[in-house]
Amino acid sequence: MKRLKNKVALITQAGSNFGRVLAEAYAKEGADLFLQDWRERKAAVEKNAHSIAKETGRTVIAGVYDLTSGNGAHRMTRHAIRQFGRIDILINTAMHGGHGIIFDIPEEEWDLTIDRGLKSYFLTMQNVGEEMARVGYGKIINITSIVGRIGSGGALPWGACRGGVDALTYAAAQALGEYGVRVVGLARGATESTPYPEEAYKERLLRIPFGRLATEDDVIGPAIFLATEESDWVNGSIIYADGGYAHAAATDREHRATEYPLKRRGLRRSKKPREPDFLDTQVS
Repeated sequence: MKRLKNKVALITQAGSNFGRVLAEAYAKEGADLFLQDWRERKAAVEKNAHSIAKETGRTVIAGVYDLTSGNGAHRMTRHAIRQFGRIDILINTAMHGGHGIIFDIPEEEWDLTIDRGLKSYFLTMQNVGEEMARVGYGKIINITSIVGRIGSGGALPWGACRGGVDALTYAAAQALGEYGVRVVGLARGATESTPYPEEAYKERLLRIPFGRLATEDDVIGPAIFLATEESDWVNGSIIYADGGYAHAAATDREHRATEYPLKRRGLRRSKKPREPDFLDTQVS
């Protein structure tokens, strides 16, 4: 079943891994696409547009626009409207890294991270959202990150950017909801494609109970659901497709699973006493 048949989706920074994967998935579900990216990524987004159109038979247009300016966002929106007549779905995936030791992060890195990863979200929602408001319906999905919720001392610009996206999503859901436009966030977590050092990779695995980091494909199902009418009552929420990472406290090694699938029974019905808790051993 083509769940997005005859829909038009505009996807920003679609030359990236996440933008490409979502574009492919939407086209396979029947959507026509307008794909944006930055000038230095022109070849990547045009390549993605060509391959997706060839594979799926859908109409796929690529455009290079600077979404850090209102003029760029307006021109992109007008281009998409001229091409397709409407925009049913907007997916914001734009980002720039912004990692490092706090004392080493240059001001230019902060500015680029916020401009591309936060300001562009506002400007696209402002322009595309206005077109959606004119017809009384639309879906806006802001790709965000778990660092919008949790703190990372090595990702100050990135964390501030994604925290801003979360707050912007909550507010835009109210501002645009009165016009029938739904706005949600889709938060991703640690992914296999990120070149983590071995120690950092293992640290992240400890917070995901499924024994692996995410792939870009792990956001496809939620992203399709959020674009359909099935999710019309989901508005102003951040959906976490992160394997549980963002809500995980530390789990001590002795409490971790040791066999798959489970063979032994738990001790709750056994006469064997449970191991004493740290608090049990404290004497007042």
